Amino acid sequence: MLRSERGRALAVLMPRDRVLTESDGPFARINGQSVVPWQVEDAVESLAVCWGTTVQETAEIIRANLRNLAATTRPQDLGTDQGN
Repeated sequence: MLRSERGRALAVLMPRDRVLTESDGPFARINGQSVVPWQVEDAVESLAVCWGTTVQETAEIIRANLRNLAATTRPQDLGTDQGN
């Protein structure tokens, strides 16, 4: 998404406290190569440019978003059946 001008413009408009990163790997391809999950760092770098923040600040925003999601998600919200 962040490789296109339109995708970057959308990233600027997204509420920063709702953004999480993912790579679509190994199914997505860039230049004929499968994307791997650890390349999500490239997305963090691109978001930093879009947001006008440092890579470190952007990474902390993403980590905080993941912590907030994990703290508020219950098993039944994920569609898992825990026998309850």
